[in-house]
Amino acid sequence: MSNAAAATAVQFSLIDLLPHYGIIQKDHLAMVLKGFFDGGNQADSKQYDVVTLASISGTLDQWKQPQRDWESVLKKHKAPWLHTTDAASLVAEPFTNEWDGPRRDAFISDCVTVIDNHIARPKRKAEPDGRDGLMVYAVTIVLEDFLKARKANPQVPKTAEEICAMQTLFRCMQWGEYREGELHNPPFYHLVYDQGEKFMGHVLDRKHNKKAKKHLAMMERITSIGEADMRHVPALQMADLFAWCISHKNRTPRHKWQNRILAYSKWIDDWLDYDQLVKIIPGVSDLVKSWNLPPRKPTR
Repeated sequence: MSNAAAATAVQFSLIDLLPHYGIIQKDHLAMVLKGFFDGGNQADSKQYDVVTLASISGTLDQWKQPQRDWESVLKKHKAPWLHTTDAASLVAEPFTNEWDGPRRDAFISDCVTVIDNHIARPKRKAEPDGRDGLMVYAVTIVLEDFLKARKANPQVPKTAEEICAMQTLFRCMQWGEYREGELHNPPFYHLVYDQGEKFMGHVLDRKHNKKAKKHLAMMERITSIGEADMRHVPALQMADLFAWCISHKNRTPRHKWQNRILAYSKWIDDWLDYDQLVKIIPGVSDLVKSWNLPPRKPTR
């Protein structure tokens, strides 16, 4: 491969994964080895205002203690799992019968404390050294704006899930790239998605497409892509909590535990409205179209 061709391959290995420009702060990054992805709402404008995909990622060592702590909280509150939608509404199992608002709030507050204790933090005045830890990132698409942007610019992807999937994957892989110099070897990535959601399919399409892999060199570093039942995976429950809190951030009144999660929004949350969605990086749409990926039903 010529130097020019190699440069082009490297360029698209990152650019294609991110349909829209964005900035990530380098001071709170750490190596990604295992990433978990969970969605909030569905990409259906007839039912929801927004769709959110949250990811939480870290090395195997970084995952050990937070998972133990999370399981201890479940045991303490006699909750088999946290599914935030059900807990917030108190109308679905297991959050019925003996559950009420105060018990629910105490439970989720303890869950947020686990996250507070293990999430990476950027360098700020209050924390000049920052803190390494689990990396959280969430992207939200305003569905009405997405439909308008797609109508105004045919280069916009057909589905909101594709943008969410590529944005979150890019952040994880960018995180690993940033720490590659410290590791002396590129990291491998293990990705786990909540079952039954449409985000994982867009990653699999690129992973198994020969044309796509010629441009997306980093896809070779993804050695595992799968889905799991979030009821049995604390990391997915953490991602679910972020997805719910962020996707509901414009609704009032807020829960106190929700405000604690939203305190992280200024550096982990990308909220995409029309102005961001209508602007596509030049060349990306044509490149993706040339791969002949499986067609997906457009977001309505």
